[in-house]
Amino acid sequence: MGKLAFSQTISYWVEPVIIDGTWLELFTAVSSSRLIMSGLDNKDILLDQLQFIVRRYLPGYEVSEQKEPNMDIIKEFQEYFSGERRNFSFPLWQLGTQFQLRVWQALLEIPYGETCCYSDIAEQIGCSKGQRAVGSANNKNPLGIVVPCHRVIGKNGHLVGYASGLEKKSILLNLESGRAG
Repeated sequence: MGKLAFSQTISYWVEPVIIDGTWLELFTAVSSSRLIMSGLDNKDILLDQLQFIVRRYLPGYEVSEQKEPNMDIIKEFQEYFSGERRNFSFPLWQLGTQFQLRVWQALLEIPYGETCCYSDIAEQIGCSKGQRAVGSANNKNPLGIVVPCHRVIGKNGHLVGYASGLEKKSILLNLESGRAG
């Protein structure tokens, strides 16, 4: 008798959402009700990033476009985008290097509506000269919005670096600060 093939599925979906009068596409990817990836970037870009994560960290997993497994998570995002939610309740499955995971954990500690700079995060994780490395980890954050890399700004207070673009970063910060609309 041969071995049984075992594979897990990662289900992704792209849902149109409106944030402060702007239509965007929310990309989510889940496995076993855990969010693996989210973002507001182009579907093809995010799907390529998801495939990279699967190849690197989850060999044997299959990727499938399915709405239903993502619906509870999408509902929470919609509540967030409408200003009804500040925190997400679903479990995360963070996949990255040890350094990236430390940075992303620090991002989770930035309160809703507040910002900090890259050097603050570098200090917090014990890497005082690692602002650029923190920026690189932010750029690779697969859990945009939920792991709030949009809350990290330049030391001078200017918006800098956001994988989905500064316009989307500005929209999210305005939403959280109550300046939306």
